[in-house]
Amino acid sequence: MRFEVLGPLRAVDSSGSVVPVGRHQHEVVLACLLAAGGQTVADSTLMEALWGRDPSDSKQVALRVLVHHLRRTLGTGSIIRATGGYRISLAGHQVDADEFVALVDAAARDEAQGRLAEAQGRYRVALRLWRGTDAYQGTADTDQVRAVSHHLGEQRLTAYESCVDIELSLGRHRELCAELAAVATENALRERLQAQLMLALVRSDRRAEALLVYERTRRILADELGADPGTRLQQLHTAILRGPAPAVAPSAPSTVARPAQLPAPPSDFVGRDDELAALDALLALSGPGQRPSGAVVVTGSGGMGKTALVTHWADQHRQRFPDGQLYLDLDDDVPATVALARALIDLGVAADDVPQQAETRAAQLRSLLSRSAVLVVLDNVSSAQQARPFFPGTGDSRLVIISRNRLDGLIAREGAHLLVLNPLPVDSATRLLGAIAGMPGGADDDIRTLVTLCHGMPLAIRIVGAHLRLGARPGTLVVALHDERTRLARLSTTDGDVSVRAVIAVSYRRLAAPARRLLRRLGLSDAHTIPPGAAAALAGIGAGTVLTDLVDRLAEVNVVTIEPDSRISLHQLTHLFAHEQGQLEDTSADRRAAERHLLRWYGHVARHAQQRIRPTADSADVPDPEHLFLPDLPDTLAAVEWVDTEADTIIRLIAQHGGTHSDLVWPLAVNIRGWLQRRAPRDIWIGVAEHGIRAAALAGSRTGEATLHGSLGVAHSLLLQRAEARAAFQRASALFAQGGDHAGRADVEASLGAMLADSGALDEALPPLLRARHLATQLDDPDLTFKVELNLGYLHRRADRHQEARDAYTAALSAAQRSSNRDWLSASVHTNLGRLHLLQGDLDQAGQHYDEAVRLARNTGDRMREAWALHGCSDVFAARRNLPAAVAALHEAVTILETLGDRRLPEMRARLSELLSDSPAGQPLPQT
Repeated sequence: MRFEVLGPLRAVDSSGSVVPVGRHQHEVVLACLLAAGGQTVADSTLMEALWGRDPSDSKQVALRVLVHHLRRTLGTGSIIRATGGYRISLAGHQVDADEFVALVDAAARDEAQGRLAEAQGRYRVALRLWRGTDAYQGTADTDQVRAVSHHLGEQRLTAYESCVDIELSLGRHRELCAELAAVATENALRERLQAQLMLALVRSDRRAEALLVYERTRRILADELGADPGTRLQQLHTAILRGPAPAVAPSAPSTVARPAQLPAPPSDFVGRDDELAALDALLALSGPGQRPSGAVVVTGSGGMGKTALVTHWADQHRQRFPDGQLYLDLDDDVPATVALARALIDLGVAADDVPQQAETRAAQLRSLLSRSAVLVVLDNVSSAQQARPFFPGTGDSRLVIISRNRLDGLIAREGAHLLVLNPLPVDSATRLLGAIAGMPGGADDDIRTLVTLCHGMPLAIRIVGAHLRLGARPGTLVVALHDERTRLARLSTTDGDVSVRAVIAVSYRRLAAPARRLLRRLGLSDAHTIPPGAAAALAGIGAGTVLTDLVDRLAEVNVVTIEPDSRISLHQLTHLFAHEQGQLEDTSADRRAAERHLLRWYGHVARHAQQRIRPTADSADVPDPEHLFLPDLPDTLAAVEWVDTEADTIIRLIAQHGGTHSDLVWPLAVNIRGWLQRRAPRDIWIGVAEHGIRAAALAGSRTGEATLHGSLGVAHSLLLQRAEARAAFQRASALFAQGGDHAGRADVEASLGAMLADSGALDEALPPLLRARHLATQLDDPDLTFKVELNLGYLHRRADRHQEARDAYTAALSAAQRSSNRDWLSASVHTNLGRLHLLQGDLDQAGQHYDEAVRLARNTGDRMREAWALHGCSDVFAARRNLPAAVAALHEAVTILETLGDRRLPEMRARLSELLSDSPAGQPLPQT
């Protein structure tokens, strides 16, 4: 099969017959695969070329159907499925573009060796392969295909110009006039073509027409570029005016140039000491047998001050590069071949002496750099291909590449160093803001707040500094920037010339549609750092490889950061931008669906964590669609640590979405009860329970309401808020009774009895505890039995019935041994047995029980039980007059409870002060 792309795309079989590829969509897919030259093309790229921003599952299926049709047409082995995409197998096939390039290269070699007739013949054969004005005509629907088409078109014109030069030298000017006139008119800005046409005309005795070509070109250049004709055209024009037709078009004279093109460095540069030191390492001399480290990639998200850093550093080291400093801005994806020509000319190579082939230009540049000391700075580099030809060989020249992209290929193949710019630390950011604003004095609260609201982004800090210098009041700016809905709009200069939003938008627009969609979905979450599974849920991604590829792409362009634990982190201002774009581009139905996917994912994992933390506790079921990247929670501590990390996000989700997704919110509130009881401040626990109760009521779930009222009652009772606790327990008991849930009712009755006993209402506490014991006995539930017996033991101990208390505690410990939650339950029993033995004066037994309680609490991640057990250890140490150990244990307990808000905290603080006052003068206390 022969594929012809030099014009409209078509496939031709071995007999020369055109093979119908199919509809336009089939042609687009084939064009993308051919333009990739056998490399894999991602599904997302193909889908965007076909349908734009619509990466739905139905489009994925449609893509597979299109590929299946192409395989039937071109051969079953023609298109191969690869990871995340497709590639075309070119083995045994021909592509006219490859034939064209091979002919042009061969012609160039003939020309260089003086075989002009052979070169001219090959050029003409190559040019006749073209069947249209553009390569991939009508199917250049992606950036990649457009780039390949543009590159082939540039090669075509260059080959034509080389061919015409030869033909003019062979005296074929008259035959060329008509053809050249058409090509030169179509490419009016190519001065080489205009010079060739002028030469052909004047040598054909058409002097006046040649002068008209010059005048027309001069006007077009002035109107469109504001420039005069180049040296070549001016010299040819002068020669035509003066006399006989010149034999050839004159070349521009070569001049020795020492460029000094670096932009002015910022006058108020601060900080970045580590980054400057890394750039200084570029100048370090290499040891014997070592090559110098000649290149570095300075990368980071937009607005991080990459160019400011490099220009500041380069200005400090100008004397190190006496042969010049080149600065090339490759924005708008300037092709490497164009940038190479500019670099060579800037270094003194005459325009007419610049080689035509990119590889030859790169070799010539390396030759120049190897015998000189030049600093080359490439800014706004978008790809490794753009920068690769500029790498110096040996010598003292250095290359600094500035890019929003990491350009991993340059790190891997060329050994370039990587320097990533992160947000400025607070001290440096504060000094920068003061310098820009003209406020060098100490920072007040408003200035520090402004620095915080800029999140360490130098561009944002400079914009705020400009507003302050122009007279804005710090307090007014603080108020304006505090509102996240308008913060990005405020981070812009008054004339709109500099804008944080615009800088972030540049990176966003360069992403393919699926990557943009993922970024918008990440903006839906209030968390700036989320686990990969939550990201997959938000974006509705059902394949791990797809998510990994998309996240890697976002990280490659520094839009997100992949943390060591695989979590995905967004800079706060990028997060605001992503949220804004989601509001603009996605429908409310899309956003609502994404929120539900996220809640399902967290609900699923929270339920799994709850089963590890409290294996026998009530857990609420959640819909279980396909979940990706579920965390590994092999034991209780792993589950506790996972919820520790995700707690802020989960609590925000519960608070925000109870009214809109109530059916998913109340199970989430139920499923973190185990973590709340072990780790959370009690006011946080109460808030979660209250949000969950409202959501359960909206969802019509009596079970949810009952369970969460029980949770609320425990939280209130731990804060000695007895009226609130009683009301919550009684409401839970009534709801469980209405639903016929005897286990749920027994649980809250036992909790109610414990709360009443704790408040001193011992007689009132006994009936609910006996009701709970009756239900637990009927159910033969070891966890319920444990809870009832533990609370009965507490009641007996408060009533000074020590033997009855010991019997109840022994029964509770026996029940705990039968439970799958044995260690956590046993910790409570050992704490209570420790207190009972302490009251009886048996310090050895008390100490053993408290030590065991501390061990079990730590093993199960229960900070509350750990603090209570440490309190008991302190009492044992104090009874033994070991005051340093007593202080150390109690200090640790107080430190734990200060984050949880336990009712015993004031009592423990008072006791700690008492112990400290009793410590002998001069006796050192242990560090805690």
